[in-house]
Amino acid sequence: MAAVVETETPGGDPFAGIPAGPELAAALATTPVAQLPGQHVAAWMRATFRQRNHDDAVLLDAIRQACRSRADDCRRVLDDGFAPKIAAANLGWSAITAGARYGLALFVLDAHPALGAAMHDGVLESRKAEIFDAATEGLDDHQIDHVIRIVLPEAPGLAYQALRERILEVARALDPDWAAARLAAAVARARVTTRVSPTGAVDLTGHDLPPDLAQDAKAHLDALAAEAQTRLAFLGLDYGRGFISARLFTRLLDGTLTGYDDPAVLDAIVNELCGGGPPGSPTDDRPNPDDRPDDGPDDGGPDDGGPDDGGPDDGGPDDGGPDDGPGCPDGGSSSGDSGPDDGPDLDESPGDEGPADDDRPDSPTPDSSGGGAGPSAGGFTGNPVVEPYPEQVALRMRLSTLLGHDQHPAELPGLGGTTPEVARRRAHHLGTARWHVLVHDDHGHLHHLLTLRAPPEATRDPRHRRRTVEITAPAALLDALTSSDAHDPWLATLLAAYYRSRDLPPEDHPATTSRDTDRRLPGAALGRWIDARDPTCVAPGCSVAARRCEHDHTHDWQDTHRTHADGLANLCKADHRAKHIAGWHHEQPAPGRFTITDPTGTVHHTQSRVVRPLPDPVAPHSPHPPGLLEVYRPADEEYRYATRPARPRPEEDDSDPPF
Repeated sequence: MAAVVETETPGGDPFAGIPAGPELAAALATTPVAQLPGQHVAAWMRATFRQRNHDDAVLLDAIRQACRSRADDCRRVLDDGFAPKIAAANLGWSAITAGARYGLALFVLDAHPALGAAMHDGVLESRKAEIFDAATEGLDDHQIDHVIRIVLPEAPGLAYQALRERILEVARALDPDWAAARLAAAVARARVTTRVSPTGAVDLTGHDLPPDLAQDAKAHLDALAAEAQTRLAFLGLDYGRGFISARLFTRLLDGTLTGYDDPAVLDAIVNELCGGGPPGSPTDDRPNPDDRPDDGPDDGGPDDGGPDDGGPDDGGPDDGGPDDGPGCPDGGSSSGDSGPDDGPDLDESPGDEGPADDDRPDSPTPDSSGGGAGPSAGGFTGNPVVEPYPEQVALRMRLSTLLGHDQHPAELPGLGGTTPEVARRRAHHLGTARWHVLVHDDHGHLHHLLTLRAPPEATRDPRHRRRTVEITAPAALLDALTSSDAHDPWLATLLAAYYRSRDLPPEDHPATTSRDTDRRLPGAALGRWIDARDPTCVAPGCSVAARRCEHDHTHDWQDTHRTHADGLANLCKADHRAKHIAGWHHEQPAPGRFTITDPTGTVHHTQSRVVRPLPDPVAPHSPHPPGLLEVYRPADEEYRYATRPARPRPEEDDSDPPF
């Protein structure tokens, strides 16, 4: 996770010393913007942003005071329940909008004035104040103050979603019981809804699903869509991944594919998108799945050691095999790519950050020889067996939490944070995944990357074999453990691997090795190190996951002919293109620390961390509302927040309320 540490203007920011308010407004109004160089235009933009944030704080104060004012009286009255109607009538807002702004004013000015002061100073915008309000709903005020004290200094450099995740991460650490209750209450209200858009199309949405089940469902859908897209592309049909996913989603739910296995599902969807009609229709010419040859142990399926099974010799991204795809103009590569130079691979469409799933599929190509491939639409000869879950990091959690030493939150990459209970259950189900232990220092910077097998008690489900579990561990914790402390065999294996890595000579450590120096593309070990060190794109404000990024040489390989860890970084396709064709300049003064200059000349300092600091739990002043896990919700009522206090469940003989 990369965060903006500092933004600076070469030559100095002419607005930096002017406080937000009338003085800054006057300076902005008299600035001849057309005569400013690029770096000062960017500074003028930031100053304008500060002034707007200040004005938003003034507006919230005006709403709060006006809603409590009365005619011919300078005193402010208490809220009588109708206060927002005054703002609605005067500003042309609906009652809902006025109520929301009035509530925000009370939150940032009365309950948590540190937020109001940050807005008044111009460093916090109104939208981010709203995120603080929504993400901490249900916590005590003193717990919210703890969250604000930790996260507020980071907030200016975090994008909206990143800020929301950081607030929730800290809040879950402060009160694990609140987090567990909030999740359980939401899952208890899981539902599927439909909504007709103004275009006439329909949104079919599942709400409040269990996070581990939702992660598997989305991953399986992505894997099927990737395979279908490959087949359709071979047939000359260019369908977007999202469109194919939507068709698979609806067909799997509407009953037409009931009883089909994955190969039959793919046959049916490809046939339908080729114009053959939906399954069961008169124009359906999809081969009957019962007529397909048996995929026995010698058919090249995923478990028979065939060339497409993702085994150690199939040239996959982590086995050190040859490069299957094109390279980048400066020596960048798709993550895990360890083969020779095959030419540029920069996307031709500007601004494309790639689909929401892995851009490096291991799906068989049209000329692949999987052996035993049954009939498929359009004569596709590849292996029809689809890996149920694509290659991805499925879980990221702390070693101390895995061992039960604390209740720190974890992360399901792509979905966000989750509770320690869900994380431990998830880890238990991922016994066939690759387990990486990321040993870091006190600042969250990676020092060692250890590869282990899962604990022996974990479930060995072969469907998860291409996934990765990342366990973060501070070096201080491992140093404090001794062999006598490690009664658990898995922990003893972990300590042994840590000691070996700690004692490696520099040439054998991926962070300092020169073995890949003369190669244009990093080897598998170095690629894994970069993906672990830079879990997201390192560009300011970007949160694209490492698996969707490319390994970029900070200084072009054509100029340096060096491939070292301190000269590589993860960049998404869009930021990689911006670096090469849009005037962005990158430096890496230290491994994982980046100095990025945008086209205006403004300098942004970012750094990668594998973990962020979390607080110890803080108990609420009053216990959580009783019945939080047993929320009574009438069928016609929608709940916005998962932790809204439960209302008592009516007795069996109670009559309907008079409304």
